[in-house]
Amino acid sequence: MPAPKKKPPSFKTLPAFQLEMLAALVASRNELRHQRRFGLRSVECHILGIVGAQAPISLRKLCSELGLDKSNGSRLVVKLEERGLLERYPDPVDKRSFYLLLTGTGTEMHARIHADAVERNAEWLEGLAASKRGVFLECIAQLTAHSRAMLVREAAASGQPAVVHESHGKTDPAQELVLVERARLEQLHAQLGALLKRG
Repeated sequence: MPAPKKKPPSFKTLPAFQLEMLAALVASRNELRHQRRFGLRSVECHILGIVGAQAPISLRKLCSELGLDKSNGSRLVVKLEERGLLERYPDPVDKRSFYLLLTGTGTEMHARIHADAVERNAEWLEGLAASKRGVFLECIAQLTAHSRAMLVREAAASGQPAVVHESHGKTDPAQELVLVERARLEQLHAQLGALLKRG
């Protein structure tokens, strides 16, 4: 009988893996809720959100924001147009291009989706004691900035372009590409891991 092999280390202890699992849970719940409340997929809600925030916006820019290929983005836009939520206007410079805007119905849907997002966010944060939320949000901000820097470095090492989505409107400090002190980052990382385990 062969000797028992030592079990390989578990990914479940890694905070980054725990975050991936957390994000998947949140995304799955959001998908169900979007379909139940609005008859839309989450990606369609995201499209309405981006068009509402940045209109008039080109299809190319919209696809870049969402990380969609142009054919898939075009199909989704057509579907939302058919529902009367989006409308397009030709680009006066490039006749092959067009800009997207929300219709009146789309504006109303945008408002409903945004209100629901605020409600979902508040409900989600109820999972943490009020005293822990500030630390948690600071962790997200710092790790988001650090992850962007890591993406740029990894893309450069791989010879690939880094797709770093820009923030909309005014610069959001949580979205900026900044350098974080290693000691501070490790402290935040440890705090975030502890919060997730206690969750």
